[in-house]
Amino acid sequence: MFAQRGLHDIENELIFRSNPGFIFHDSRGFEAGGRDELDIVRAFVARRSKTQELENQIHVIWYV
Repeated sequence: MFAQRGLHDIENELIFRSNPGFIFHDSRGFEAGGRDELDIVRAFVARRSKTQELENQIHVIWYV
């Protein structure tokens, strides 16, 4: 069986009706030796760290 990673756009917000106070942004993850995914996440974090609007700031990063 062959499985591929899902395609995720870190800019898309995931908001659950059960708790709309938490807003998730899912990246594609990281592949060993790959730079593209890392560059996308770095740019997202850098952009969000410069914003003044509280609702657009990153409050938690979950790395598994």
